[in-house]
Amino acid sequence: MERQLALEILLKYQNNLSYLNISLNHYFHQYILTQSQKSFITRVVYGTVTYQLYLDYIIRQNITGRIKSYERMLLMMSLYQMIYMDAIPQYAIINEAVELAKQKGKRTANFINAALRKLSHYHISFDNLDDIQRLSFETSHPLWLVKLFMKQYGQETAISILQANNTIPRQNARVNTLLTTVDDILKIDGFSQSSLSVDGVYYEGAIVSTNAYKQGLITIQDESSQLVARLLNPCKDDYVLDMCAAPGGKTTHLAALMNNQGVIEAYDLYDHKVDLINQLCDRLQVTNIHTHVYDSTQLLDIYHQETFDKILLDAPCSGLGVIKRKPEIKYHESNSLDELQKIQEKLLENAYLILKKGGNMVYSTCTLNKKENEKQIQAFLSKHPDMKKLEEKTILPAISDGFYMCLLEKDLK
Repeated sequence: MERQLALEILLKYQNNLSYLNISLNHYFHQYILTQSQKSFITRVVYGTVTYQLYLDYIIRQNITGRIKSYERMLLMMSLYQMIYMDAIPQYAIINEAVELAKQKGKRTANFINAALRKLSHYHISFDNLDDIQRLSFETSHPLWLVKLFMKQYGQETAISILQANNTIPRQNARVNTLLTTVDDILKIDGFSQSSLSVDGVYYEGAIVSTNAYKQGLITIQDESSQLVARLLNPCKDDYVLDMCAAPGGKTTHLAALMNNQGVIEAYDLYDHKVDLINQLCDRLQVTNIHTHVYDSTQLLDIYHQETFDKILLDAPCSGLGVIKRKPEIKYHESNSLDELQKIQEKLLENAYLILKKGGNMVYSTCTLNKKENEKQIQAFLSKHPDMKKLEEKTILPAISDGFYMCLLEKDLK
């Protein structure tokens, strides 16, 4: 059953019918599965997509003739298990794949059987590729993305980013200090202290299955993103704006730092996303957040200039810092980046106008594209000399989830 479900999820992804995490959640709710089965399905699905270009390259070098899309995905999924899940015997991988292929008929089953037996002794050559092309296939990143990281970060750091993107991420949670303390959570078996966030913990296993999660004592949040609210450092009586708040991890972190005092106005574009913030507030017992469905590029229609003491702008971005958690991101088209940068610019302009003199704002993204990060801030500061940069940091994937954040202050004059 596990391989059948994994294949169905991968085929939906291949046909652009669903995001991986949405499909996984759907199937996990639809079927009664053990934690071991869920873990297997998750690893096969994410692993196959992570190494998609590399696996397809091996298949094309070893299997001749036309391969149907269903067959190619089944081959990639099985080849991933052969290469990266060596605890599973190869004969078992082949037999399971052939059983799945029988649903499509005898011809398909025979082809899959023959192809996988050949792939079990595959050869691979990069002789006809230059260094950049080889790196693209070896790390399974599109050529445009390899070139972008090389240009912006240099060869050594770029290779580190590409390799780190293919690692399995740690399971991170933020401790809800409204209800408990980090020390108390660390007394529970399985939890250990985050090396990056003072509010963060690691957990070996399914965080959502723990009593701590069910009781609202912790919430799932990448440890890099936990640094953002700390950087803004809101006071208990501040009037705070979170411009792009869903799903609410950073928003509720702000609330915890404010001890449920002051007021946080939290905005997002869609009802279903704002519902996620409300649900999280209920689970964590957060009471000082007011949620709204609205376009944050139009907030001047609602608020006067110089309204907020603190503003968090966690901007929509290309997500190139969290590829290890969402591997499908790296296969997106590069032409979407320009449009995102225009939206980021509009949001920054609105934030500037409704920020009080002497107020602080944090601009953050989960991308490593410097045009969305450092260069976006440089352009913003060149237009607004009364804004100054107080702190700027980039977390690289070799350390944790890739993240950028910048603390800005508006002059009192």
